[in-house]
Amino acid sequence: MSLRLGHTKPVADLLTVSRAFLGFCLAGLGLVRGVDALPTAVLTVILSWLTDLLDGPLARCDPGPRITWVGEHDAEADLAVSLGVAAYLVLSGYMVAWLGAVLVLLTLGLWILHSHQLAWPFYALPYVLLGGVAFREAPLFGWLAVGYLLITLAVRWKRLRDEFLPDFFRAVGSLYGENGRRIADTHNGRP
Repeated sequence: MSLRLGHTKPVADLLTVSRAFLGFCLAGLGLVRGVDALPTAVLTVILSWLTDLLDGPLARCDPGPRITWVGEHDAEADLAVSLGVAAYLVLSGYMVAWLGAVLVLLTLGLWILHSHQLAWPFYALPYVLLGGVAFREAPLFGWLAVGYLLITLAVRWKRLRDEFLPDFFRAVGSLYGENGRRIADTHNGRP
């Protein structure tokens, strides 16, 4: 017996929009509370990751074939959280401003000019840096983030292996053709 859910795309869209909003909240935490907000910032990131884990499966449960505008821009919500983490790190003094600016420019440059998949390593860096800070300043919250990631990795391993990693390596391969010349962009995974 399979569980059939109807009209779940509005819920999925709400989760996606809330994730983008959480990115702005992270920047606000850095601005208003700084280092005192570290545990809250880590919990906010975990909450954003949870919305990312749930929105896709909920959208796919909907019987309608239509992809919503919000669904088409799911990756931008992910980017908003990453940039929010970078802003939190800079505004709270955990990262120097010039490094944050370089990270943001590299991420956005790859995102806009070539490929979302090529930007992934750069927009993962703020999370890694936040994790390092959390382990140093609030170890319990660092371990909570790692625990969440390990559980998610176990639950989503097949999709990571079959979809995300091949997309990333296709994007890397698309930079250069067989003769070493740069070939067409693969913005958003499409040639």
